[in-house]
Amino acid sequence: MVLFDTRLLLLFITAFLFLTFHLSAKISGTCKFRIFTIFNILSIFNLYFSSPSKEAGTSNQLNLEMEDDQREEYSRDRISELPDEILFTILSFLTLKEVASICFLSKRLKSLWPNIVTLNFDASYALCELRRNGSLRKKKRSWYISWVNHILELHKGSTLNEFRVCFDLDWTCRHDIDSWFHFAISKRVRKLELDFEEVAEKTWPPGLRSYSLTKSCYDYIRTPHGLSCITLLTSLCLRFVKVSGEVLEHFLSHCPLLEKLVVEWSKNLVRLKVASNSSALRLRYLEIHSCLALENLEISAPNLWSFRYYGQKMALHIENAPHLADVLIGGNLDDQPAFAFYPLSSYLCQLETLTLEMSAYNMMFPNFPQLTNLRHLVVSVYGGYDDNLLVLTSLIDASPSLNKLSLELKIWRSSTYNHAHSASNATGKPILSLKVVEVVGFRGFKIDVDFVTYLLEHGKMIEKITINCCHPSWIGQIWECESIKEREKARMHALQLKSKAPAITEFVVV
Repeated sequence: MVLFDTRLLLLFITAFLFLTFHLSAKISGTCKFRIFTIFNILSIFNLYFSSPSKEAGTSNQLNLEMEDDQREEYSRDRISELPDEILFTILSFLTLKEVASICFLSKRLKSLWPNIVTLNFDASYALCELRRNGSLRKKKRSWYISWVNHILELHKGSTLNEFRVCFDLDWTCRHDIDSWFHFAISKRVRKLELDFEEVAEKTWPPGLRSYSLTKSCYDYIRTPHGLSCITLLTSLCLRFVKVSGEVLEHFLSHCPLLEKLVVEWSKNLVRLKVASNSSALRLRYLEIHSCLALENLEISAPNLWSFRYYGQKMALHIENAPHLADVLIGGNLDDQPAFAFYPLSSYLCQLETLTLEMSAYNMMFPNFPQLTNLRHLVVSVYGGYDDNLLVLTSLIDASPSLNKLSLELKIWRSSTYNHAHSASNATGKPILSLKVVEVVGFRGFKIDVDFVTYLLEHGKMIEKITINCCHPSWIGQIWECESIKEREKARMHALQLKSKAPAITEFVVV
């Protein structure tokens, strides 16, 4: 093993992990960028540590034998001389497509990859193509299924840290999906994600043709071998997978390490009891998203930290959740989010982050205890330009420790509803704890101008307010298609509010 310069080796590893994991995650269409970046970093590493020293390169006395040695040194595969731990770390941060693109740089990488413990079948670029052209569905599905099956045939590892498949697939692909499920479970997978959103489907509601977890799969995880395999599962994410409460409760009862459960667009989920026969349920994160048939949800989870529910009104029962600190309620704009406040009433005082999505026309809150620990309030509002957001002040007044307020506005031209509240119940109390305000989707209409004005007049301790005039749905997208003239008009209205800000406030308009 060659002794590399420790500092340079550390710099290489740090740069690799930063660029592949952090930087590229912020760039849309990252697949080609990531492969290009990874390829170049590894190539530079190989070239640097294989290059002849400066002393050898500047000598005029080199004989032919030294030149041959130099040429051999220059062509050495330095990447293969890295410890296996480092090579496995590098491979674990890559998608399978990226692994295939760089393996030819090193013989050792090529021999190690069939044993990798992360199988992330990411096909984001192909999904983007499908969104633009649904007629490619049959061709792209065939390609994706063949790709996954081929990799699984080559895989030699005995365990998996992560298994993720994400593509436009439905019940017609059930035989292949069943085999993937059996494969992942048999490898004692720790993180399992099945995401089969039909991006090319235009019907409503989505998921009508979704894959349904079959009896064969359920029977397998109930066998002695299957039960032993799921004991290491820490994360289960099922999106556009029809799954019953019975199956989910089986996982909860027999996966002692399970900390994360996500179920999205499951048509078969009607009732769910999130509890365990054992008092050692480790579940920390629970997300139920757009399960339209859900009628009843019972939660008893002593380690639950985050609960996120996105859907219509249903019977919610929560008990034994002493660590609950992060809650999201949203989804059905015709239902007031208050339906969830009553079951949560015993835990409101311990929340640190609260996220609400609602319509401005039915934004009403019940009387509830103070949210004494709330630090961050996030509100996503759909409304007309003449709606009133000042009803939110009652929620702000009930949060004496509120440090940050994030407001996301999705405004249409005018309200078509009869307002549930004809007059504001704003108290006019000073907002002493609020330090940071973020407003996204500001348009300069009554709905947002009145509310921001109120915050500036009563939030005397606000240190920074950021107003973004871009529609929330377009932020970060390369096709920000709103009118430049309309956006500039909104920015002008926002800048006019600067004079009302406290002297200590940094006022930023984007």
